Amino acid sequence: MDEKQVKINQSTSWEYVPDSDTLLEYLDRVDLVELSKCCKSYRNQLNNRIFENLSLGTWKNNNRDAYSELIKSCRLEKTLEFLKTDLDTKLKFVNSFTLNCEVDCDFAEVFVKLFPNIKALFIHGCGVCVCLCSGFSCDLKEGLVTILKGMKRLEHLYLDYIQRYAFYWIVEEQFIPKSIKSLEFGSTGSYDSYDNGVDNCIIYDNIYSSYINLYSLTIISNRMLQNLSFGMPNLQEVEISEYDSLDQSKILEFLRANPQLKKLNIGYIDYNKEILKTILSYRYLEHLSICSVYWEGIEVNDLPPNYSIKYLQISYWVSTPLNLQLINACKSIKTFELETNQKFEDLDWSKLERKINKLKLRYGRYTTNIIEEIDVLRIFNSIYIEPEPYTNDDFNKLINFKLNNYKIIPSTTKSYTLKLINKID
Repeated sequence: MDEKQVKINQSTSWEYVPDSDTLLEYLDRVDLVELSKCCKSYRNQLNNRIFENLSLGTWKNNNRDAYSELIKSCRLEKTLEFLKTDLDTKLKFVNSFTLNCEVDCDFAEVFVKLFPNIKALFIHGCGVCVCLCSGFSCDLKEGLVTILKGMKRLEHLYLDYIQRYAFYWIVEEQFIPKSIKSLEFGSTGSYDSYDNGVDNCIIYDNIYSSYINLYSLTIISNRMLQNLSFGMPNLQEVEISEYDSLDQSKILEFLRANPQLKKLNIGYIDYNKEILKTILSYRYLEHLSICSVYWEGIEVNDLPPNYSIKYLQISYWVSTPLNLQLINACKSIKTFELETNQKFEDLDWSKLERKINKLKLRYGRYTTNIIEEIDVLRIFNSIYIEPEPYTNDDFNKLINFKLNNYKIIPSTTKSYTLKLINKID
């Protein structure tokens, strides 16, 4: 009788195991693998989640000597052969792949055959492998072109820390697939200024308005701005970054041609009054992030109001007067994120025209001064404070004053939330 009851309980317990989406919120990849070993039926459910994101980084780190020999012998494609042998039928579950290794043409051709249907490709830190063993030279840029030409269903492409010369390419062909939905570029160290002649293109300069599926894009060159200045109705999210010396007139032309944007991140570019006014004229923009060292000379006394921006992020480089004007111009703002430094010591928070629901701060040496002032004014319903990366500071211990209107709510991480408890009548 007892044995039967035990078996029933075991069966029932498996019946109510959470779905895989819920498990992913709490378990990492190793835990999922261990869980999949416990039950065959559950293993079948987890296979596609365990193998959907693959990277050669772990294999490379665990087999450094073998990998080094493959580079010397120009046999990089052998890494993919090992992968096929080890995972076999599990490769059909791969949806996203991270390439953080050297790439040459032979490697690229095998990669395309193994993964012709992947949706996301992250190329990070790839170096150049110049193969002279067979009497020819095949390097990273040719390997990248081979891969991109073969990815007919690719939707998301992210390039980061690629050896910069690999982007210098004399080509008229658009080899990035038209299926692409998001194209992002990472570290600024990967790209530098390049004198584009009439016949010279960089890999990212071949993006035109004909890429009708593109909704998210990082813009890093004047030619990209020019190519897209006729408008792209489906484009929703844009980051403009200062990898090249971007022309203000081209930025303005691009912004005016794309008023449908919902999210805009602007890096260290040179601004003018018309650029700011154009951004604020957007009717659908919900998220605006601005980071610049070129605001000091700008004086704007008539910024137009905006009623669509709900999330505003400003870096500490924005000068105080323009900072306040920009915040007050955003009439529907719900969350304000701020990076702080000494420029905000004299910021008059009392001049904010309306109460804002949430303030996000990154903890630094000037953060406590801001919190002390805000505690008196009670202009935010909550304040979320995130510590600087790699810091050991405990924010709770560094507050040496009494909070009268906010209550500190700690989290499981080093972040804190200050909740307004004494609201203004």
